[in-house]
Amino acid sequence: MQIENSKEWCAVSYFAAAFARSGDEWVASETDLDDVETVEDVVDAVQDVEADDEIVLVFVEEENWFGVVRVEGDEEPRVYVSDGAETLRSPVGEALVSELVEEHRLASVVAGDVGAEMPVPATDIDEDEDEPVVLPSEPIGEAGLLDDLGIRAEDLNRLAEAIGTSPAAAVTFLAERLGFAEALEAVR
Repeated sequence: MQIENSKEWCAVSYFAAAFARSGDEWVASETDLDDVETVEDVVDAVQDVEADDEIVLVFVEEENWFGVVRVEGDEEPRVYVSDGAETLRSPVGEALVSELVEEHRLASVVAGDVGAEMPVPATDIDEDEDEPVVLPSEPIGEAGLLDDLGIRAEDLNRLAEAIGTSPAAAVTFLAERLGFAEALEAVR
């Protein structure tokens, strides 16, 4: 299995910002994700963002999807994207779903999907394979990553699936609900 890693194949622009609490307010910083290839690279890109409670939220928006990455101390990053298939059309999207791709492939095997392959360790994957990665055109990842901050998984999924809602409008809505709409507008 191979995810195309060429950044030249897609000229879609994106917006990304990291948000962290400082005292009673959220502080924002625009985040450059041009060189990320994995979700761990996204985590590295926001390591300098200081947070009082160790929670850093990274919001990414592109033309057809939005994503949220929650970075909390030394824990594994938690990821949610509004449209799995659309994320694979951009290098930044590929980075966000880098771990979800393998999880989705393994879930397909467990569910017994026709045509699914037996899972193989990542070290056994032939880099020259041309097998395309396919994700569903629906929200994927951890929808509950904002539950403790006041946005339930059901609400996040409903927002992602709402017809006619642009990714920018979705991110703005989330920022308003989380209390950092002003910080978002300051870095947009």
